[in-house]
Amino acid sequence: MSRGTIIYVGEFALPDRSAAANRVVSNGKLFNSLGYRTVFLGASASAENFAGIRAISSHNDMYEQAHPETALQWIRHTLSTKEIVSLVEKYNDVKMVILYNLPVITLCLVKKELKKRNIEVAYDCTEWTNTTTGSFIKKAFKYIDEIAVRRLAHRVADRMIVISRMMEKNYRKAEKLLRLPPLIDTDDEIWHQMPEEHNGVFEFCFAGVPDGKKESLDKVVEAFIGIADENIRLRIIGVTAEEFKAMYPDMVTDAEKRIIFMGIQSHKDTIKYLRSSDCCVFFRESDRRNNAGFPTKFAEAYTCNIPIITTDVSDIGEYMKNENCGQLIKAAQKQTIKTAMLAEIHKGCRKRAGIKTAFDYRAYQKGCKEWLED
Repeated sequence: MSRGTIIYVGEFALPDRSAAANRVVSNGKLFNSLGYRTVFLGASASAENFAGIRAISSHNDMYEQAHPETALQWIRHTLSTKEIVSLVEKYNDVKMVILYNLPVITLCLVKKELKKRNIEVAYDCTEWTNTTTGSFIKKAFKYIDEIAVRRLAHRVADRMIVISRMMEKNYRKAEKLLRLPPLIDTDDEIWHQMPEEHNGVFEFCFAGVPDGKKESLDKVVEAFIGIADENIRLRIIGVTAEEFKAMYPDMVTDAEKRIIFMGIQSHKDTIKYLRSSDCCVFFRESDRRNNAGFPTKFAEAYTCNIPIITTDVSDIGEYMKNENCGQLIKAAQKQTIKTAMLAEIHKGCRKRAGIKTAFDYRAYQKGCKEWLED
């Protein structure tokens, strides 16, 4: 018997087209395992314009709404609770609505509307960022909203979910606070795909869509090029060769035959390539944005049980300090990255091992149960 319905709302592209979608779906599995029914309302990944909400075919309890394109649509979308209320009305036992990284003004409006129905509103916070694309108005709004999220979200929401210890400390005065890193269902078939063999070639893997203020793909490539070894290669998932050249036009890659640009891949295929690689590489600057968040790609690579070369940001150090699972560096500098790569190459191609369960959602059932029932 269900203990009630929880509705997850955000700008994620369901069912698994973004890290945000993977996070909320895994959190939903956690809630479901504790007796609740989780329903999702995301944003359509297509440019199609449609009114209201619509069910996502072949996926129960998943709905989407059109993603706003113009500034006027974006303002209306931010200030409207219509779609959320219409989804709440489809279920007669809604206990909670969780807003995923939505603006604080939206949180306030939803809280006001659902208070009439005796439904709690929680806020899932995974980032503090004041950068966005679009008009000047949208950029100015994002800058102000980031401050509001850091300082006010926990005062408005009935409950808070955060992704890192830095956020947990910031929101420590929240009455009902739960820290959930990026979670994974290790029973899912994607974690049990057969790894591909590389016939003695040592393969590094970078998976993600570069963000100049977040990732350092150019430094990964620079360090890799500096290693003269025909028996190593770098697989880059999320970027084509043409896109890379457009982003870094001044970079001359004389080792292109050792670099495999794959463009965007499905989540399932991305995990397969990760599991097949000998080392995952990614780097982020140690700033407030990156320390407040938690890299989903770390959780996925760690689960794949492969060595990782990365910077010491967020809570990553807690997972790497007691195990020989890669290289943790202080800053993403070419020579430092190259040295770390050489150290992993020296260890040789890894043995294809099982997966780790530190990020499996089942490990968080006890804490989540207390949070839900408090």
